[in-house]
Amino acid sequence: MTDETSTRALWDSLPEDLRTEVDRLVTAHQPASVIKLLRKAGLTPSPGIAESRDLADLRARELNVGPRFG
Repeated sequence: MTDETSTRALWDSLPEDLRTEVDRLVTAHQPASVIKLLRKAGLTPSPGIAESRDLADLRARELNVGPRFG
């Protein structure tokens, strides 16, 4: 697990269109798709799986995305 400061830095470095897509996937409860998207986005350096998952978790908290099944 990465620290929140580096996760926030990753988020801040993303282009707006990628941020929009990450948020769409997070609100659709598709964290695995977030990981795939970030790994294939051509970012340098490419975020690892743990970093990508941490970003999906951070955005879920910030967007107040509840559990998929209640």
